[in-house]
Amino acid sequence: MEAYRESVTRLQGTAYRNLRQTIAFATIFLAVLATWMIFIGEVTPARLPWYAASIVGGALGLATYGVRSARARLYVLAAAVALALVGLAGIFLVD
Repeated sequence: MEAYRESVTRLQGTAYRNLRQTIAFATIFLAVLATWMIFIGEVTPARLPWYAASIVGGALGLATYGVRSARARLYVLAAAVALALVGLAGIFLVD
């Protein structure tokens, strides 16, 4: 029974880590796309703040790899997702 519990605990830990990394990668990817759009000149002044919010969200997604505390990492990841979604929604609403 103890071996089973240990196995399930490891599986849950791995699943959580994979989910966290996938979410962080998604925010980072969105930031890379926003940065690319700025550099190629496709951003209008009205859409620039939304692109900036996406870039900051990606920076926070990248910062999750430097945070050691599990609770702080969760807060940083939540802020990254919130900024990325606000930026993405703003980009489409202004368009």
